[in-house]
Amino acid sequence: PLIRHDGLLVVHVIPGSPAERSGIRAGDHLVGVGSRPLGGMTVDEAAHLLQGPEGSLVTLAILRHPAPARAVTVRREHVEVPSVEQARIVDRSAGVAALKLTSFQKTTAADLEAALRRLDSAGMRSLVIDLRGNPGGLLSAAVDVADLFLERGLVVATRGRSPDEDFNYSAGRPGTWRMPLVLLIDGDSASSSEIFAGAIRDHGRGTIVGARSYGKGSIQGIFPLDAAGVGMRLTTAKFFSPKGLPYSGVGVEPDVTVHTTARPVDGERAVADPDTDTALATAVDAARRTMPRPAARPAGHSAATR
Repeated sequence: PLIRHDGLLVVHVIPGSPAERSGIRAGDHLVGVGSRPLGGMTVDEAAHLLQGPEGSLVTLAILRHPAPARAVTVRREHVEVPSVEQARIVDRSAGVAALKLTSFQKTTAADLEAALRRLDSAGMRSLVIDLRGNPGGLLSAAVDVADLFLERGLVVATRGRSPDEDFNYSAGRPGTWRMPLVLLIDGDSASSSEIFAGAIRDHGRGTIVGARSYGKGSIQGIFPLDAAGVGMRLTTAKFFSPKGLPYSGVGVEPDVTVHTTARPVDGERAVADPDTDTALATAVDAARRTMPRPAARPAGHSAATR
């Protein structure tokens, strides 16, 4: 969803999800959760209201112009979200490929590598990864994805209130994809998206295009208080890039800034097109101008396999 003054704009509904079965569509406005109106809330605050135990019910206020808002009851379920989408060759003569990462999950690195193998077979010489709107996900998935493109070195560090919360996560698995790389980010690229983009930036592995990312780089925990059912949310650690730069409240600055406005929602997630998407066109142009290395496929292998 995208934040608006009156709530959240639904830009995509996952096929087969509880939201889809309840009749929610792209283009709807989510203006309330339970008894709480969403006007003036941040995305994080609204998302917190939507969370709850699996199987529990939540009532949403859905506005679909020009009709008045209606109440929709949705049962919360675990939903598997495809994290790699729209993998294709966007410029066949230059060999520029593009794909979209929608989240960072357990299977994201494996799904991404499978897509890269297909693109390599189709003639990929450089790659654009679209991270716009990607809210993040698993830290381990961000490290595994970065490891596909980095031969070695630190990916991310956590620094906490105590030494027990200080960890370094590094790349080092054999075989890396060596094609020129461009990452596309925006203000909704957060958390694991920023960890991946920051690692690529700090290692000089690729070009970052778009707008400054969200700036969500903290680990939080809920600490119960004496009062029954009451807890306090505290930040216990923060993420730092390989060069020691913070993400929290700062985000990742692009190498090439592109200011864009939201496109109309037509009810489906449209495949991004460089002819109509200024930011994607800029990223594709950056990929074209990057001199290709000897091979796109993983180092040390004669085929596009690990």
